[in-house]
Amino acid sequence: MPAHRRPPPFLQSPLSLVRRILHAGSRPQDDEETQLGKSLLNLASALFAAAALLWLAICRGLDASLPVAAAAVIPMLAALNIAFFHRHGRQAPYAGTQFGLMLAFPLVTRWLLGPTAAAVGLPLWAALAPAGALLSLGVAESTPWFVAFLLLTALGSLSSVADPAETQNAATFAALHIVLVSAVLYLQLRFALGRRGKTRERLADAHRQLRREQERSERLLLNILPAPIAARLKDNSVTIADGHPEAVVMFADIVDYTKLASGMAPAQVFEMLNRIFCRFDELAQQHGLERIKTIGDGYMVAGGLHAHPTEAQSAMAALAIDMQAALRNHEFTDGLALEVRIGIASGPVVAGVVGRGKFIYDLWGDTVNLAYRLCTEGEPSVIQCDGRTFERLHDAFVFAKPILLLLKGKGYVPVYRLKSPRIFAAPPPSRPRSSKAA
Repeated sequence: MPAHRRPPPFLQSPLSLVRRILHAGSRPQDDEETQLGKSLLNLASALFAAAALLWLAICRGLDASLPVAAAAVIPMLAALNIAFFHRHGRQAPYAGTQFGLMLAFPLVTRWLLGPTAAAVGLPLWAALAPAGALLSLGVAESTPWFVAFLLLTALGSLSSVADPAETQNAATFAALHIVLVSAVLYLQLRFALGRRGKTRERLADAHRQLRREQERSERLLLNILPAPIAARLKDNSVTIADGHPEAVVMFADIVDYTKLASGMAPAQVFEMLNRIFCRFDELAQQHGLERIKTIGDGYMVAGGLHAHPTEAQSAMAALAIDMQAALRNHEFTDGLALEVRIGIASGPVVAGVVGRGKFIYDLWGDTVNLAYRLCTEGEPSVIQCDGRTFERLHDAFVFAKPILLLLKGKGYVPVYRLKSPRIFAAPPPSRPRSSKAA
């Protein structure tokens, strides 16, 4: 029979009642452990009430003279308390009441039935309280209920000594059997649950460490790859290569950085270069652009690849100007007079992940080569752009007159040197004509 097949109609109502009993008192804010504890507590209460009423009914059927009606009040109160718990949902008072009723049932019933055959073994019912507390509340919380069970069992054994139909030895041995067997079962359960709890704590700790390592790995991956590429790389291991018909690429090169830093220790040289590139990364992120890689003291950025601005060329031009301004701050460069050459080109590129064990996200195409040539053939503190970038930017930025530059593999190419953002002056407000003028 398929697992999803619905039970027959005559079973649906009882099964629905069982589900309602098990979920009584549950709240949406309860965690998984709390929900399980409430379900086990409801199960212990319902089984106790049903078993006690069944036992009293059997006693009544075997001997109609037994006063079982008064004893039935205790399991009925336990069943009624489940309905109250469904309304208020407070586990602590509910558990105290239910386990108290389980402890009271054998004492009250023994007192009502007197020294009869039906009362033999009644103290064993009290063992349901520590067992239920152990399963639903926990190891530490069950200890008071187990101590209470031992005390009440001993009290019941002492009170039975006065009964003429039962000798002191018989009552003592009966109580001893009940206490020892119950203690063995309780301690076994307690040990098993304690070990399970420690195992779950170790698993939870291992899971937390695994999550931290996974988050750390994801952060490292995002430091290497753009977020969309990192997500695709985690989902599958196929080759990742995408064509982008309209992208913008920038190469920047710090002019004579090694020569200027020749008087510095190697660690200082690296620290300065790292500081500069970290600042460039911040600026690129502010403009919504993607740092692709660094090559020595060279820096490569791209835009228009993923979720970059619609006007990626404008963002790239603003980034280039900001990068120049950052290097003009001598406090930032520790007094070094640093200049940067920048080349920007627009057009189609292919972007993808190279390698398997040690991979890198890189760009290919004529646009990349052109941007690199514009950078390397440029002059210090000059931002050189190709014609396609100029067409996108000339309305918003100021350019110098174009020049023809001989580029390797390209021949003579018109190059446009970016100066600054264009400032649009607002026209003066028109004055209304006076009546005299009219």
